[in-house]
Amino acid sequence: MFASVALIFSIAMTPLHLRLRPSPEGDLLGWLVAGPFPSGFDRDYLAGEASVSPVEEAEAASMRWRFAAADFSHGLDLKAHFRTDDPGVAYAYTSISVPNVVHARLRFGSDDGAKVFLNGTLIFNKDVKRGVKRDEEEVPLDLRAGANRLLFKIEQYDGGWGLMARIVDAHDLPIPGLVQALDVNPSTSGPLGFERGLAGKPGSFDIAAYQEYGRLRMAAQLFADRLPLRAGDPERLKREISVVSSSIHESATDADHANVAVHAGLQRVAAAFRESRLPLLQWAQNPGPLALGDPQLEDFVRVSAGGRYFAHADGRAFVPIGANHNLDWPELEESNPLGPVYDPARTDRWFARLHESGVNVIRLMAETPPSGNLEEKVGTFRPEHVIWLDHVFEAARKHDVKLWITPYDTFWMSLRRETSPYWHENGGPIDLPIDFLTKPEIIEAQERRMKFLIDRYGNSGTVFAWEIMNEIDLWWGASPEQIKAWTDQMAAFVRGYEHKKWGRNHMLTISFADAEPKGLNAETAFRRPDLDFATMHLYLGASRGPHAGQAYQAGVDFASGVTYARGQVRDNRPVLDGESGPIDHWIAESGLDDEVFHQMSWQHLMAGGAGPGTRWPYRHPHVVSAGMLATLASMRNFCDGVPWGSLAGQTVGVVVRGPMGAKCSGMATADGVIAWVQLASDAGGTCSLDWKRLDHSAVRVRVFDVKRGKWLGAATEMDSQDLRFSVPAGVLEVAVWVAR
Repeated sequence: MFASVALIFSIAMTPLHLRLRPSPEGDLLGWLVAGPFPSGFDRDYLAGEASVSPVEEAEAASMRWRFAAADFSHGLDLKAHFRTDDPGVAYAYTSISVPNVVHARLRFGSDDGAKVFLNGTLIFNKDVKRGVKRDEEEVPLDLRAGANRLLFKIEQYDGGWGLMARIVDAHDLPIPGLVQALDVNPSTSGPLGFERGLAGKPGSFDIAAYQEYGRLRMAAQLFADRLPLRAGDPERLKREISVVSSSIHESATDADHANVAVHAGLQRVAAAFRESRLPLLQWAQNPGPLALGDPQLEDFVRVSAGGRYFAHADGRAFVPIGANHNLDWPELEESNPLGPVYDPARTDRWFARLHESGVNVIRLMAETPPSGNLEEKVGTFRPEHVIWLDHVFEAARKHDVKLWITPYDTFWMSLRRETSPYWHENGGPIDLPIDFLTKPEIIEAQERRMKFLIDRYGNSGTVFAWEIMNEIDLWWGASPEQIKAWTDQMAAFVRGYEHKKWGRNHMLTISFADAEPKGLNAETAFRRPDLDFATMHLYLGASRGPHAGQAYQAGVDFASGVTYARGQVRDNRPVLDGESGPIDHWIAESGLDDEVFHQMSWQHLMAGGAGPGTRWPYRHPHVVSAGMLATLASMRNFCDGVPWGSLAGQTVGVVVRGPMGAKCSGMATADGVIAWVQLASDAGGTCSLDWKRLDHSAVRVRVFDVKRGKWLGAATEMDSQDLRFSVPAGVLEVAVWVAR
């Protein structure tokens, strides 16, 4: 009896041929993957990688090769498959069958570098650090009639890790008759069980349609379960999903029957979902303001009277302290009603923690296309996304954290065109990238989006500012003249519409990817009259990817961007970093990353920035760490004790000196100084200021223990001719303000 069971198990686990159709765009969606292996791009981990022809190995074996499915929108996610952040390499294999000899093109993007072998010949080799970008590379592909072995070797440095690949003809069309063939374990249990169950059976499976059905089924089920009070007849929708699911699984006698069932089921679920969702879709086109307060009584932050810094509506100083936080990063993604976990209370708790850590501003893009668009087609607002944003705004408002909003995530719009409805291939109006800044139809769509955001959220002091475009110089191929023209038009529209709608205005800004814009771009970035403050993305020098021992230099290089910007500003408007790294080298060691953040934050403030800047958290996952929050909490305590009015106006020279080996920086006006000193030891010592002021009357001084986050006593008088202050023993780092 036991022998018979063992024999059945052995037969069931024998790999069988699974034939898969590519997507309608030629995407290769089925792979056998092996790894991860240690870093070594030029090392052959397969003892003959050029000649490999793998099969998926049985459960009891080493499982070196495993069946994995790529997603049309996200590609093959090796990081998720292997569940590791460590550097290394992995292989992805497929067999391509065509009925005749064909001259094709392999178009792909990889994260990071890649080698590609076709039938044992190396046809591509590039060791490079990058993210996955669809169609970034193109390689001629001479396919012979019958089977062709295609092997990718993908390097991993840090961050994401993956592959998007498709095969097309000279006209970017899929190759007729092309089929992927993989030898897979036919077990129907576990992940990819339905696909595995078709192994060894006739026909070729339309895996792209099945994935689309899976996404739609999941969205419809979550909609019915999580928003039942806003859905039309949710029970009917659930019944339709159940009937279709049974029909598809009963069709798995062969791939052709399965394809018919999948396509019919896709249409049936789509129709039921569309009908159930219609009331909510109609609501989302004009939902009215989220907050019910009187906009005239709201705390709209503005530029302070003397420039350089910001102020609350009542005149109190407002120093923006915070970071970037995209919607689909941890803590906010749980507010997505169609996300894997729906728990808006977690978002609320996160904003409570941010507030407790001194954070008062989060820079937030209204969407991240690969995980959710504000518009499902251009001009039609997606209700689930509006609910997602609403949850975030409500949590931010409850915990007194303001949101610095930019309407488009231009990085992902450009990197993953297939995920954004604005591109022509998805039914949108963008034919060429430059259209986004020049085509009247698109500019009208941009104005509609800004109008929607203003109508929904613009009456609230929870909005810190509108950043009308993210990195306007990088993605669209626009000239400085085109950038200036678009900026002036959009800023005038936003300012005019918001004032007409609510009788008040939030501040406006725009960001450039160039940390130090020159010429006409500098005019737009730093001096346009309809913009209130200057925003830079300060990926500079050592701050782009510091290693051990470079934390201080990262801060110095980062602060140099503030100094440049302050020199470009003519009306003393505030200068504030909108994004900063490390970007080239993500720091795996948390202590070093926290220290880099600490250095960059304090040096940004001391260089004349209107706060510490807003880090883009290049970490796994994307979120500011506990150590970073501790830095921000300390800075909040310092900023709350500084008379910022004395630091408005034009700067004058100041030189800060400390004991031997100390690192010092600071900025000054005629009425005040802020300075920062890192001592080489905790023995204490005397520091001095060489302050180029005109009035030499006595001044007050306060010393702040940066590491402990507390003031060291009350303000004291300082002799006008002997500008010195003491740092007590046991203190390694201080910040100081001096004022008349």
